[in-house]
Amino acid sequence: MDRSSAEILKQLLVDNWRDCGLVLLDTEGKVLSWNAGAKGLLGYEEADAVGQPFAHIVPPESLDESGAPLSLSKARRFGRHEEICRRTRRDGAGLEVREVVIPLRDPQHNLVAFGLMMHALEATRAGATAPAVQPAPRSPKVLLVDDEEIVRVMAVHQLEDLGYEVLHAASGPEALDILKRDESIDVLFTDVIMPGMDGGRLAEEARTIRPDIRILFTSGYFEHALVERGNIKPNANLLVKPYQRRDLARMMNRILARDVVDTQERAWLSKGGAPSPEEARVDLARV
Repeated sequence: MDRSSAEILKQLLVDNWRDCGLVLLDTEGKVLSWNAGAKGLLGYEEADAVGQPFAHIVPPESLDESGAPLSLSKARRFGRHEEICRRTRRDGAGLEVREVVIPLRDPQHNLVAFGLMMHALEATRAGATAPAVQPAPRSPKVLLVDDEEIVRVMAVHQLEDLGYEVLHAASGPEALDILKRDESIDVLFTDVIMPGMDGGRLAEEARTIRPDIRILFTSGYFEHALVERGNIKPNANLLVKPYQRRDLARMMNRILARDVVDTQERAWLSKGGAPSPEEARVDLARV
């Protein structure tokens, strides 16, 4: 089957999915495509919907300051947004739907559109309330930076095996370019000693873009050498190469799950305690 035939079949699938609204929105929230399911749910013909802001059928309280649906900004930030919400049909009738919004990105990680799925909830029995829909858990997204291809590939495999979504870059400038385009990155995992922009400088630049991003350094050097050579601060989150998969898992869990040092560990560190060599040096405060 050639590509054009596959595209035709894909469009037929979308058009004939009549109990589910499938909509494409541009990055500003305007409708790009409108299937038969969306027409059936909301009553708008394709010709009336395409080119119009989706915000026209969203309650005013569901819009942000720019007039775009809040669900789009949440999807852009978290990689996916799912909720049960009220929508208004063209005839003015209210409708309760399960709505899922997913940002669509090209191979260079540029946001190009949003995919939106709507499904009407079945009428509940008198006095019963609709069960809350729990959003599917999102895998944390990691931006891995290492100038050595073999090391980079191995690290990507380890992170993916641990359940993380991984983007990767071979240099600091490339990583910053990705970070500017993708707001859903949770962790910057970077080598320290790299040609051009080192890991410490990359971390500083990354924080100007995303002050809340978690940062994990890795290197074959130990901390005392990296403070001078790699431009990193003492007690930064550091995983010393070569590390085992379990060490990576432990460190990732630590920096994602905890923002501050608990009382006992803070007291222990203040007395001069230090982690074991196999865990390397770790600052448990958020970075």
